[in-house]
Amino acid sequence: MKAAITEEAHNKVVWEVKSPLMGIELGLLIGGLGIAAFLITVPSPLRWTLAGAAGALALMVMVVLAATTPLAERGEFERTLDGGALYRVKRWLFVGDRLAWEIPLAGIVGFRPEARVFEETDAQTYTLSRLLVILTDAEPVPVTDWLESEFIESLAGSLIKAGRIESGGD
Repeated sequence: MKAAITEEAHNKVVWEVKSPLMGIELGLLIGGLGIAAFLITVPSPLRWTLAGAAGALALMVMVVLAATTPLAERGEFERTLDGGALYRVKRWLFVGDRLAWEIPLAGIVGFRPEARVFEETDAQTYTLSRLLVILTDAEPVPVTDWLESEFIESLAGSLIKAGRIESGGD
């Protein structure tokens, strides 16, 4: 996941997170075609059935992945004269941009990073963070997914500054 703040002003912050979905889809396509091409050369009466099954399986995985994983996410926080809002938009492969949620500035108390340790193996761990928005009348809502801690801290500082929020929340 590649995350970056794309626009920052005294009253506005825009950030974008891009997923590696297109690279994964391309790899699945090449792998599925490669396996199908190899299976066609096998001297067996089932070669066409196996090649078709391998191609269909690769295509199915590609469709499920495209339907469940966004290409990119874009967030925008803007303080305006009449209030402002924080919103998050997800870009999908088949349907385009869709608004995930929108929160008015009046309902925001602050922002809080949440860190978690993930492990690949017992000996290897890594820490990722996500940013939560603290609301006046509801549970905290994740502003981002799990990303690098440095980016989350930078984004939290920018959002607090742009919204003129006194503290980072509880």
